[in-house]
Amino acid sequence: MVYLSSVSSNSTVMGKNVSFKQDTEEEQIESAKLLYKEQKNNPILTKLKIEGYKLKKAYTEYPEKGFSSSKNSNFHEYLEMGEKVAFPLGCATMIAIPNIPAKFFANVKSKCKAAEIGRKMGMGVILYAAFKNLSKYLIETPVNLKYGIDVNLYYKKKINELPEERNLKKSETNKDGNLVSYEYHKAFESADFPYWDLFYDNKDFGKERNAYFNQVGKKMGFSDEDLENSDQKVKPIIKEKLVQIKAFSTMVSYFAAAMGVGMAAQDSFAGFSLPSIRKLSDVKTFMKSLTFGTGRALSRSFKDFIGTDKMSTINYIMKKYKHQAIAVEEKPTAANLAGRGIFAAMVGLTLLGNFLILKNVNKDKGVFGSSKSAIDESKEKVVC
Repeated sequence: MVYLSSVSSNSTVMGKNVSFKQDTEEEQIESAKLLYKEQKNNPILTKLKIEGYKLKKAYTEYPEKGFSSSKNSNFHEYLEMGEKVAFPLGCATMIAIPNIPAKFFANVKSKCKAAEIGRKMGMGVILYAAFKNLSKYLIETPVNLKYGIDVNLYYKKKINELPEERNLKKSETNKDGNLVSYEYHKAFESADFPYWDLFYDNKDFGKERNAYFNQVGKKMGFSDEDLENSDQKVKPIIKEKLVQIKAFSTMVSYFAAAMGVGMAAQDSFAGFSLPSIRKLSDVKTFMKSLTFGTGRALSRSFKDFIGTDKMSTINYIMKKYKHQAIAVEEKPTAANLAGRGIFAAMVGLTLLGNFLILKNVNKDKGVFGSSKSAIDESKEKVVC
């Protein structure tokens, strides 16, 4: 229980000698800071910093807060733990199940078979994650390059926490004595409710209040006259693009993940093993072996999965339809046909998504600032 002891114009003093003071101007900016400049100047370093911070919190602070029924625990922390803890641990468990027991098998044949399954399982997890993220990148990046809509643009949010035994003991306070924590969110996290406030009066985009919306509007082909109320004109179109990006990136990621798992299941990865490195002087040899070895295995598994040495799908269907004989060595297997279907769907949806998202926008989508009136002047009107 928190008891209010006294209130002044500059601070609120609370029990246990904890006070909430008014944030300074610097802290107010920090409370919702758009990391546009940081991500633009140092994209990789900033991404690693954010992911490292979230990873650390997900494995240390968030579980402690959850298990102790902290009043400051929230749904964002729950979701972060699901993504950063449950998923990696689940993948690690899948890899460990065939690999760890294999070392204790007395039968050589059983040991080799378990190791083979373990290698395929490990590559399946790696390729699943790699293909899934790559597919999203191929949908999201072109939109950012053409229109300046970065769906992965982070902002740093400052959370003023309530006093409790846990954070009082650890003295998790800022320089003014407030109990605080930080979270990283994406400005376009919600397609329905983007964090528009972060873009107004943002000096990173220009001096004008609507500088960001002016930039995006010009890239979409609006004239200066159309951009008189650029925020009201561009916002509905940005939201439409966010929905399209989410829809296509999700659909493509399913097929890309299936492609990765299917390739990992091929015999090309049954005997695949990473090269060993014993000393620092072997780094160059190690990287060369890793690159070429992995590249060759990926190439072979792709060919095996879709059956490049087999008859094409169209010819196969036509011969089947005409009841013509097909040689066994030419006949694609069911796995080959599935692989071709998955690959075609992945490539086709990527191209279709980019075409639909990047094509000319509906300039009458916005209500305000449109030269086209929403009122039909030919009809009778009643004023209530």
